[in-house]
Amino acid sequence: MERSWEFVTAPPRSAPGVVSMVGYRALDIPETVHRGMPSSMLTFIVSLDDGVEAAESADALPAARPNPLVLGGLQVQVSHVRQRRGQAGVQLAVHPLASRALFGVPSAELPVTGFDGVDVLGRRAASLPERAAAARDWSEVFATVADYLVQARQRRDGATVRPEVAHAWYLLERTMGRMPVGELANRVGVSTRHLSTLFQQEVGRSPKTVSRLMRFRHASTRIAESARKYGRGDLATVAVDTGYCDQAHLTREFSQFAGVPPRSWLAEEFRNIQDGGHSFGINAGQDEY
Repeated sequence: MERSWEFVTAPPRSAPGVVSMVGYRALDIPETVHRGMPSSMLTFIVSLDDGVEAAESADALPAARPNPLVLGGLQVQVSHVRQRRGQAGVQLAVHPLASRALFGVPSAELPVTGFDGVDVLGRRAASLPERAAAARDWSEVFATVADYLVQARQRRDGATVRPEVAHAWYLLERTMGRMPVGELANRVGVSTRHLSTLFQQEVGRSPKTVSRLMRFRHASTRIAESARKYGRGDLATVAVDTGYCDQAHLTREFSQFAGVPPRSWLAEEFRNIQDGGHSFGINAGQDEY
């Protein structure tokens, strides 16, 4: 079977605050609508073509305009993205605690329903898609995007995150979202209410929601890995390995975030997964930002 997608992954730590950077190109696909999945990471997309058309719902997609840059906060529902042959770009998973240093605002202030990255980042970022598209190969594309982020961080060298939030995020990442919020607050040395306030101010979500997003991100990646290796998703094993009570619990949580149960999502994304999609950056550490 011919490949439908080309995926190329940048080397680890190619840019500050970036957990994964993946170049993509649609080779042989019919025009369709893709589910942009919720994640515990920020989504930053640099288009290498006419732009990304995305909307909150499939019904709103016909009115969506192409955006050369897409930047979004921690969404808890899927976005809907138009896919077409020849579409190309670079998708980055960015650590939420790097948002101040890279984008000039805490991730709590990033849009979760808007998709215009230029509106957030301003004129300095407007030329990035054109410069990346002019690159000769993927290595040069990645270098162009990384250089933009390096310069952005240098301009905001003094940007910091509250140590309580940084340590709490580290503990959640280390346990893949499994640490109870009460224990998390005790380990950090604040009340659960204060920790929730700090998280809302910094990332726009509560510690509990962040924990759920981390488990979901890890589970969806493991489901894709299982489908890629065995041709099917071993949901019972994934549920146990990623902190869910059982397969039914995993299915409920997955359906709430993705809008469909895991097996329906696999059916939609199978060719994408077989070509290497949904396989990047599940083990981000505190030092990623």
